[in-house]
Amino acid sequence: MKVAYDKLRVLVVDDQMLVRTLIVRTLRELGASEDNIYQAVDGATAKRALDAKLVDIVLCDLQMEPINGMDLLKEIRCGMTLNVSTLPFVFLSGHAEKNNIVLAARLHADGFIIKPPKPAELERHLQEALARQRPEADPFAYCNIPTGTRHDKHLFGELIAEAARRMDEDQTPVESISLAEVKPGRILGADLHSQSGHLLLQRGACITRTQLRVLSEFADRFGVSRIVLTQLNDD
Repeated sequence: MKVAYDKLRVLVVDDQMLVRTLIVRTLRELGASEDNIYQAVDGATAKRALDAKLVDIVLCDLQMEPINGMDLLKEIRCGMTLNVSTLPFVFLSGHAEKNNIVLAARLHADGFIIKPPKPAELERHLQEALARQRPEADPFAYCNIPTGTRHDKHLFGELIAEAARRMDEDQTPVESISLAEVKPGRILGADLHSQSGHLLLQRGACITRTQLRVLSEFADRFGVSRIVLTQLNDD
């Protein structure tokens, strides 16, 4: 596959300016437009960028605060940004340890580039990632893969448990409405299961735009026509 670098939209995420500068320089030498190269200094900044811009690939550092690269990848795969959940994603790392490689594989990362990045390695990984067959569009398959970070436990555990607790204490009313009527950002009033009985999202979780789109586009696979929601606000 020949990469059309002049049209390629890339998000570079790294807390080291030198690394970002080296990658941007290489991308420009490959033919990428400066206007299509976006930069972020950490996972939180990257999330905001991914909610504002559509990109073709993410090149991301592994170790960052407050949201590291693995957490960012998981949130993308779970459909928690406006970009597609199957977005190509390559890690930048000075130490590709075995446990990180295994976790990255479970989250369908597209490889590791050892820092400092060499131009030939960057080009090879870009070509391989963009040519690779994308994972199945299932943003529900990644929610229960723990990254082991405090951020992950909070976002995918504590917030959901707290929402469920508030529903119980406040006796918050719930309603079952058709899938087509559900708006993103609503909180589930009951566990969401597929037609085969597989748990997709837990009660108390906030459903996203991408998750709703996938449920609608792949109705034969998931078989979800109605969703139980709570009137509890996401605040």
